[in-house]
Amino acid sequence: MAEASRRRIWIGRGIYVCLCAVIMFLHLLPMDTMPRSWGSPDFVLLITLAWAARRPDHVPALLIAAVFLMSDMLFHRPPGLWTALVLLLTEVLRARSRSLRVVPFPLEWLGIAAGIVAITLAYRVALSLTVVPQAPFGLTVTQMMLTILAYPLVALLSFLLFGVSRPAQGEVDSLGNRL
Repeated sequence: MAEASRRRIWIGRGIYVCLCAVIMFLHLLPMDTMPRSWGSPDFVLLITLAWAARRPDHVPALLIAAVFLMSDMLFHRPPGLWTALVLLLTEVLRARSRSLRVVPFPLEWLGIAAGIVAITLAYRVALSLTVVPQAPFGLTVTQMMLTILAYPLVALLSFLLFGVSRPAQGEVDSLGNRL
């Protein structure tokens, strides 16, 4: 029993890393040579938040830090800033995961949306204070809004394809700790 639970956790972690790697690879493919006038949703962030809110044991902090630090390097962002903000948000979600399991989905979505808005604005402010060139504000707002709107789809697909759901009341992990 304990071995099966531990294996399930490691399989979930492997799936998370593979999904993030595929998304980053697809994002880096040169599909169009002209810059777009809209920002696409940040699916790596969405998968991370959905899994952190529903199954925090599948996305430990070090794994999130490694994935987002790699994305910072690949997407030429200031190394560690976006990683730190996402890590802060996921730790808040991890701390609230027990209370999130009993709220209806719209309230979960609202909490995730507030977190996305907060880290996006904090990122823009930090870049402005350090005088780092950044994307136009309209592009950032478009990406933020599309990311928020795409959360229900990512949560649904995570549940249907990978079985990432909220733990049941009283469910325990392999060591007997409550989830």
